[in-house]
Amino acid sequence: MLIQYYGAIDLGGTMSTQPDYQPYLAGAFRWRLALRPLDLKNWIEIGDDYDHEMDAKKSVFAKNFTTANAFQPDTEDEAAEVLESLVTHLITNRPDWFSREGRDIVNHHRHERFAVEPDSDGQWAEHPLVTCARLVQEDFALLVERDGRLVFGGGSVCFPNRWDLNSKLGLTMSEVHAPVDRLNEQLEDPIDSFFERLSPQRSFWRTGWGVLDTDELYQAVDGTAAKSPALPTLGDPTTGDRLFLRVERETIRRFPQTNCVLFTIRSYVRPLSHLVGRPGDASRLAEALGNLPDDVRDYKQTTNLTAPAVHWLQMVTAQEK
Repeated sequence: MLIQYYGAIDLGGTMSTQPDYQPYLAGAFRWRLALRPLDLKNWIEIGDDYDHEMDAKKSVFAKNFTTANAFQPDTEDEAAEVLESLVTHLITNRPDWFSREGRDIVNHHRHERFAVEPDSDGQWAEHPLVTCARLVQEDFALLVERDGRLVFGGGSVCFPNRWDLNSKLGLTMSEVHAPVDRLNEQLEDPIDSFFERLSPQRSFWRTGWGVLDTDELYQAVDGTAAKSPALPTLGDPTTGDRLFLRVERETIRRFPQTNCVLFTIRSYVRPLSHLVGRPGDASRLAEALGNLPDDVRDYKQTTNLTAPAVHWLQMVTAQEK
């Protein structure tokens, strides 16, 4: 089950009209694919936080480019197919912001211009997937076919959720997921089957979630991310403003010319306090957090924040009854 709200949401005094995904489930924990068919008109989500997040991406590119961007050799062809599709999508669905002018796409909203074709010598100004990341809030991760296997070809990931892009290059999906406790045990066969059947004619989307001690989107694990603040103590009334629900909306597409597979990752971070007045969601998140097994809790890095988060969410639930 995935509960999704649209409409005005009060985020610390700022009204947002972004989708409000609440994908956590009560009951016993189990990793789930929870795939849904994707209408390609909804492939990319441009929110009212667009400028804020694009400024954040620009800062990551300037300070931590090699952490956020890493590619195997000779992946430009696959990435170029992705870029061409993204350009077509943007100028079709947001013609008020984007237009194509010769070799360039122009972002009129931000007064930016980027080359979307190689030069006359066949050279790219930058890897095409980097250009994709300069256009929209999503991060991009690319799977390519090499020696009969689908492997991680690279990505532009400005907002990693505590994982390392560079360490994934060249790995199969099961190898990428090896550090994730219980995931291969529960989902390796369904994941392999899904990618074998995935075609350009049908795309999908899913969501994942976690609770973090920071609202900073850039959570690299190589020491370049900002230090997280101290955790609230059990019963601290400020807990709802100091712990954050982070939801990642992923889309998964196969492209027809190169047979590559692309993940887009759009991250949404909101304080737990956005659940005040929503006792059902608060109760469900408290149960989902409390039911995480110890090894999964360690992987999600929620071990030390679970008690104060669950206590605060249960207080919200009790006050609303």
